[in-house]
Parts: sequence; C-alpha cells; structure tokens
Amino acid sequence: MKFKEFMDALDGGIKNVYLLSGEENFFIDKAREKILEKLSVDRATELLTFDCDAKPAIGEIISAIDSSPFFGTKNVVLVKNATFFNSEKRIERLENILKDMQPTNFVIFTARAADKRRRLYKIISQVGAILEADPLRSWEIDSWLNEKLKSLGKTMRGEARRHFNERIGILPEISLWYLENELDKVALNVAGSEITAEDLRKNMLAPPEVSNFALTDAVDEKKFKKAIYLLKQQARVPAKIPLVITLLVNHVRRLIRAKFFMAQGITGRRLGEPLEMNPYIAQKLGETAKSYQTELLEEIFIELSEADFKLKTGRAGIEILERILFKLCRR
Repeated sequence: MKFKEFMDALDGGIKNVYLLSGEENFFIDKAREKILEKLSVDRATELLTFDCDAKPAIGEIISAIDSSPFFGTKNVVLVKNATFFNSEKRIERLENILKDMQPTNFVIFTARAADKRRRLYKIISQVGAILEADPLRSWEIDSWLNEKLKSLGKTMRGEARRHFNERIGILPEISLWYLENELDKVALNVAGSEITAEDLRKNMLAPPEVSNFALTDAVDEKKFKKAIYLLKQQARVPAKIPLVITLLVNHVRRLIRAKFFMAQGITGRRLGEPLEMNPYIAQKLGETAKSYQTELLEEIFIELSEADFKLKTGRAGIEILERILFKLCRR
C-alpha cells in the first residue's frame, strides 16, 4: 500500500504484523509512530527495539516476537533496518510465528528494501500490512502538499503554488522531512489562513539545489551579468562548484530532452510525463527550450563535462564556467 492508503487503513483497525519498506524515511517514521499510537504502547514496558544494523542474533529477535507479555498487556517488537527480506535463506521459525501470532503480540519491521518474491514478504502481505515507502518525485507532490496544508489549516493558491513548484521542481528527489519542517516554519509566521509566495520567500529556507535555481533562471533569461554574479557567489565556497556543474548539466540535458519530445508533437503540460517533471515546470521548460538551438545545447553539454574534469584536476579556474555561461546567454 502507498502511504495515504496505509495510514487510512490504520484507522480501520490494527494488525499484528507490519512491514514498512522503502527509501522515504518520512513515510516510514510517520507510519511507525501512528501504529504505536494506535496500540497505546507503554514504551518503557511493552516495546522492545532491535536495529539490524547492529547485527543482533536472529534467534533473539524471533524469541522476542514470540514471547508473551511480561510487564504490560501487550508485547510489541520493532525490528529496524531488517535485511532478511532480501535474503535467499528461509527463516521457517519466523514464518511460522508470523502466520499464527499471539493476539497480544505485535511486530513492526522496517527495511530499506524488500523483495516481493520472498516467502516472508508474501506471508506478511497475507496476515498483516505492507507500506511501500517510495520517495516522491516533484511531479507527485501535490497530493502530499494538500494534506499537509489541510493539517496546518492553511491554503496556497496561484502564484504561491507556482513559486513552491519552481523551488522543488529541479530536485530529482524530495526530502519530505525538509518540506514538513519548512512548511511548519512558514505556517508559524503566517497569521492568516493563506500562504502567499512572499511568505515562502521570507520564511522557507531553500536547499543548495534550489538556491542555484536562480543561476539557470538567469541563463534562460539571457541575464549574463546576473548569472556571473550568482556563479561568483557560489564560487566563494569551492565545494559548491561541483554542485553548480551538476545543476547546469541537468538543466541542459532537460532542455535537450524537451526539444526532442516537442519535435514529436508533445507540448505544454503534456511534457511532464516523458520528462518526469511537475507538469507546470515541464511546460515552462518547454517554452524556454524554444530559445535554444539543439546544436548549442549538445556543444555545451560536452564542454560542461570537460570543465568538470579540468576544475577537479586543477587545470582550470572558474573562468571556464564563465565562458560557458556567456555562450548560453549570447544565444
């Protein structure tokens, strides 16, 4: 189950076995806490936690899952970072226990990944529930954002939505903990019910990737002086230069792909699907791509690769990127 379906199912009743699997820790953390809340767990007497990164004995984990409550009315075991969901080796004792759990016993497994073909996975899908905690992409964020705004008692419309999408649109993956914390901060500083674009600008801290977004924006708008100024600002911290190059490479690659799909007749917001981007951002990228020649973009793509190598090996300075920005702005 995906996150929302999983969380809604918890309101309908608690099962004895759960697997929370995937790379998005935000979803896993929220689901785990809601399960424990629904169980009304006394964490001092009824909860036992194992972290498989510390390599506890599998026999010890199994015994804990099968033990009767000692101090409290229930026995709850949390097994973090479980690796046996990808193991070829069967753990028959664990399988048998999970198929016939004591009604007072509950177990929550978390795993960075889980193989759906494994017998253990299939057993949990039959007797319990499984959360698929996949990371959200920028084009999938709207439903999560709507739920978050609802919980805050806030709204976000028009320009604010566009500004929000632009800030996260260039990220290959979204950190939901980052967004959660930043939106909480914004909400605390907004007196009314509506969050505006100006509220976001004043209160929402941008990650490095989004801060650099201003650089590609300046290039697309042919504002060479502004682009150079932003580049030099980043160059004050040498460690940021590889990030700038990565951003420029990704931007040029997206422009090339946008031009390819538009040549196939895919335009406007329909570009969102093949580009795997928020439809609004994809539409804007498509409009921007019209001002570039494919030959120039392909040439710049190669030059950025060479610049990356020369900068890392000390064979060139920041001026090599300045020349690339000049060529892009001069188009």
